[in-house]
Amino acid sequence: MTSTLQKAKEELAHYKGNRRCCQLAELSALLHMDGKYGVRGREGNFLVTESSSAYTARKIYTLMHSLFDVETSMVKVERSSPRKGNVYKLEVTEQPGFHQMLNELGVLDSSLSPEPWVPKRLAGRECCLAAVLRGAFLGGGYISEPYGLADFEISLSSKAAALACEELFNKKGLRPGIRKRRNQWVLYLKKREQISDFLAITGAHSTHLEWESQTIMNSTRNRVNRLVNCDTSNARRLSEASLRQREAIKEIKALGLLEMANPKLIELAEARLTYPQASLAELGMLLNTPVSKATVQGRMRRLESLTSSVD
Repeated sequence: MTSTLQKAKEELAHYKGNRRCCQLAELSALLHMDGKYGVRGREGNFLVTESSSAYTARKIYTLMHSLFDVETSMVKVERSSPRKGNVYKLEVTEQPGFHQMLNELGVLDSSLSPEPWVPKRLAGRECCLAAVLRGAFLGGGYISEPYGLADFEISLSSKAAALACEELFNKKGLRPGIRKRRNQWVLYLKKREQISDFLAITGAHSTHLEWESQTIMNSTRNRVNRLVNCDTSNARRLSEASLRQREAIKEIKALGLLEMANPKLIELAEARLTYPQASLAELGMLLNTPVSKATVQGRMRRLESLTSSVD
């Protein structure tokens, strides 16, 4: 069975922005999430990405070759324990236009030093902002199943990257929390509506609809449970009050006090014994001359107080 995380990432991996600026922004986010820039001896500079998802690796490869005339290599590596599974590695070695490409992608700044996160020049437009969030989720995102506890995370390598990414979330009306977990900084969402909004913003529309449907079902179930619990509590209180009143009336009868009471109190006492499960409002309607719930409450208090006159 395909998980929600797999479905979301597959859906976003197939999403292709029409504008070059959006493609640059998304690829920049993917390279910051999964990429590593370095120097390998005499071979010079290189850029390598490692993705555990084939969809994400394919997205990086497709964007890289659609935006730039560049040579790359792609290999699948099988991880050994404790973390088994495949890793897809894409490598770009130093070649003509290499540093210019990395500067355009926001991996290197104008002085060719590594950028901590996608620069603002790439994430300034509204459409590009969504593309950066899409790339961040593809590169390091997690989402729980919609029918369980709501959980959404994006893991980033530095505090600077987490704060910069948080700013993009805020611009879209999303309010993530930030925490440090081991050597990672994690942005997280816990509200179902916020997670659903993120999926819609980034283009995971099918997954968004699943979350919306489950949110509606959860809301309906919670409302039904509240009503059932309320009805159960009311029924318990009614049962306890009725039992107390009937015990008091039986005691009054045994003491011979009921026949000396006001006829209206006698009528109410007989009605309570005859209709033990009736509410006070229903008892009031059952009397020869119907009265309000407040009147029944007053008469019932007077009935119950008859026993105290004996003490």
